[in-house]
Amino acid sequence: MSRTLGLILAVAAAVAAVLLVNALLVGRETRAAIARSGGQLMETDVVTANVKVEGDGRPIVLIHGLGAALDWWDAIAPDLAQDHRVIRLDLIGHGGTEAPASGYSIERQAALVKAVLDKLGVGRTVIIGHSMGGEVATAFATRHSSQVDCLAVIDTPPKPETNFNLNTRLALTPVAGQALWRLRTDPMLRQALAQGFAPGFPVPEKFVADLWQLTYTAFHNAHRDSIAYVTEIGTPERLKALDPVPPFLVIFGTEDALIAPSSAKLFETVPGARLVMIEGAGHSPMVEKPEETLAAIKGFIQACR
Repeated sequence: MSRTLGLILAVAAAVAAVLLVNALLVGRETRAAIARSGGQLMETDVVTANVKVEGDGRPIVLIHGLGAALDWWDAIAPDLAQDHRVIRLDLIGHGGTEAPASGYSIERQAALVKAVLDKLGVGRTVIIGHSMGGEVATAFATRHSSQVDCLAVIDTPPKPETNFNLNTRLALTPVAGQALWRLRTDPMLRQALAQGFAPGFPVPEKFVADLWQLTYTAFHNAHRDSIAYVTEIGTPERLKALDPVPPFLVIFGTEDALIAPSSAKLFETVPGARLVMIEGAGHSPMVEKPEETLAAIKGFIQACR
């Protein structure tokens, strides 16, 4: 009996050691920048970023969310680019932008946006952020309010309340998460992404490819720092502190499975906020309901001239 117990303990210790080594190795992974999704690499003092610029006219900056990339705006960016200079970038660790070993705070992501705009010679701009990207847009507006003509957020959490499914929660758990990261497959990633849309919406394959670009460090730390940002001070409270508050639009899908649609009303405490609910859309209205989302954005931009 003691020999059997000893064998079990030895096996458990070996498994634990393997998991720990894997966690250390996965947690130290980095990735160099690569131009993708029609973007070009831009050297900044933050990181090397993958940036895509289309059209001419009044600038609009589009900022994606956690695990996404600049191609999440493909359904609406070309239309906006007919009358505007549309600037898209991959956030730190996402898409084609460099993935360092550390430095994923929302404030640093906003610093990357600032660095890209400075390189492009952009002054005042419309800034639009989806999900975590709305936090980045808020951080940018907080630090550089004189550059913000108007601000829009899409399904951005007003407080720390993201309702991930079990697989994603496990992936964010230390040690177990790194092990799952090694074992990830296209179907696993597709299932994780499905929560970002209304039930039954087909997950675009290019979004699965975007998720493959993430190192575990980028995935884990970007999420951790996003939660820390809204835990410290809620997004509506940060915006209310601006003087003046820029013209502000909130878009939310009525079928959002990650952020309760009822939470959208918390943004109405921001002076002058305009709330648009997109019927039948999940967490990503600009992908699921591009025409409705585009109409809301265009009307807002026209009104905040």
